[in-house]
Amino acid sequence: MSTTSLAVIEGHGDVRRLTLSVDLRAAPSAAWSALTTLDSLQIWWPDWEPGGVFDQREGGRIVIGDGTWLDGQVKVWTPPHLLEFTWRDHSSENWFEHKTRSLARFELLASSAQTTNLRLTQFAPADSVIGGTAGWHSFVERLQRLLEGEPIIDDPDRFDELVRLYSREYPT
Repeated sequence: MSTTSLAVIEGHGDVRRLTLSVDLRAAPSAAWSALTTLDSLQIWWPDWEPGGVFDQREGGRIVIGDGTWLDGQVKVWTPPHLLEFTWRDHSSENWFEHKTRSLARFELLASSAQTTNLRLTQFAPADSVIGGTAGWHSFVERLQRLLEGEPIIDDPDRFDELVRLYSREYPT
């Protein structure tokens, strides 16, 4: 599997922007399909459960589980290049203290006929950006494995390893 470089975290105050850029070994249409179809989401997004909702249109709803983990709305839907959605992450204890919902943007740009650059940008509360960045990083690694036909590895230590890496790179 190709390696994923660390994301860049920027900003001050209550909100941070994380940007993760990775080349996927797939054409944009295949990368889009892996990124957005329910069957694929259940493979690379480990928290996605059967019964999750992804209404694939602008204004559509995204729900993981019964909505207590993630409940969101598609803001931009431009296949096969751009997906943007907002959500409330109910797992964050202070989420309701923040005035904005978290925003995630997935941009797919063809690098070559069989390579697509995925640029993931998220605006997130400062107090949860390290964990959020580690989570997205591990999710993108799983997406890469799916697209490269490699087995998806459920490594419970990977998230903690990424949190340590990002905490060292971006101390608070």
